[in-house]
Amino acid sequence: MPKAILPTYQIPDFEKVSVDPQEFYYSRLEKHLQTHLFIQKPHKHDFYILVFFSHGNGTHIIDFKSYPVTPKSMFFLAPGQVHSWTLSPDTKGHILFFSQSFYTSTYSLAKLNSFIFFNSNLTIPLLNLDSAQFIKLASNFEKVEEEIIHPSWSSMDLLKSYTNILLTLSYRYFLDQNPQLKNQIPNLDQFQKLEKIIEEAFSVQRDVNFYASQMNMSLKQLNLLTQKKTGKPISQLLMERVILESKRLLVHSDLSISEIAFKLQFEDPSYFSRLFKKKTSYSPEKFRLLQQSSSI
Repeated sequence: MPKAILPTYQIPDFEKVSVDPQEFYYSRLEKHLQTHLFIQKPHKHDFYILVFFSHGNGTHIIDFKSYPVTPKSMFFLAPGQVHSWTLSPDTKGHILFFSQSFYTSTYSLAKLNSFIFFNSNLTIPLLNLDSAQFIKLASNFEKVEEEIIHPSWSSMDLLKSYTNILLTLSYRYFLDQNPQLKNQIPNLDQFQKLEKIIEEAFSVQRDVNFYASQMNMSLKQLNLLTQKKTGKPISQLLMERVILESKRLLVHSDLSISEIAFKLQFEDPSYFSRLFKKKTSYSPEKFRLLQQSSSI
């Protein structure tokens, strides 16, 4: 039977909580891992995730990039990313999901978008905490847990507040550790608008002038924006998104190389193969075999 393309999970796919199972989820990490065994395999999600590790070690793979899992570390995942992990049996911590609408019903979308650790093109989604930071964040996760276990009047408002505090504190710690990122904050809304357009159109539209037009910019202005934010021209960002989707399809589907090429709007599969090898140093066939052997 052909392998299904990656599952995309929604918050209601997980164990229900007593407050708002459509928009919000919280669990102790150890319980979550025992209850939802299916998350060990690569998957997507349509919500934001905070994962806080107090104990344990392992590897967290996010869109083919590996990050070490250690005690006093925290990960941030945005909707649409593909991830999986291998964790030691003693892993403990907290995990929290929330939808965009959950957060923006109280706070602005611009504020949510300002949390740079959700932006994979600008930074890495990992925060290593010192002891004081760890204790402060752990305390706020425990407040979320208390509200979930004992919901009462205005619980949703408190959960939104605690979520915002977790994000705000994390962002403060993140900028303290990465002061160079403070220069990325101006015009972040513009860059995220571009990312959204790329996400919606990359598989069918490769003309960089299309993206300049959608942004109401000249191509020169658009390249200045992307160079300032990522050090890359728009053409490179666009190609990186195409290559990422190629990797996802090669690893997480049984589509042939030709079928993947056509799905991504390449008229000539041999050109797709040459381009993939140029960008990754591997042919599509070799990349698929390497990924399959590494997962055994």
